[in-house]
Amino acid sequence: MIEPSFKNGEYAITDNQGNELILSERTWLQHIIKDKGRGYFKSQFSKIVQTIKAPDRIIGSETEKNVVIYERFFDDFYLTNTVLGRVYIFVFANWKTKRIRTVYTNPRKRKKGEIIWEAQSSK
Repeated sequence: MIEPSFKNGEYAITDNQGNELILSERTWLQHIIKDKGRGYFKSQFSKIVQTIKAPDRIIGSETEKNVVIYERFFDDFYLTNTVLGRVYIFVFANWKTKRIRTVYTNPRKRKKGEIIWEAQSSK
């Protein structure tokens, strides 16, 4: 299990397109893991990093300019210490400000938004 190692209140992750994105310590502590519905991310931080570094898709937000959504499917995501889930992780980031805004899971793939980039499937 890895946890973010913040330097000066920031953690940098480079995406698969070469963009450096910043997760602020404040966003992590006061928004993402403080939310009881997403507290499981504290022990699953490496999945967030994997979603950014090797997404299945990058989708443009249909409502917010400059916001993109990194999407990746995991079949080994622990929602609790004993409950294993099959989920998509979505990481919302603003490409203009280079800031990660939020993260969440859903059992289904996103249907809205323009696909900016998609991994080549081996299927």
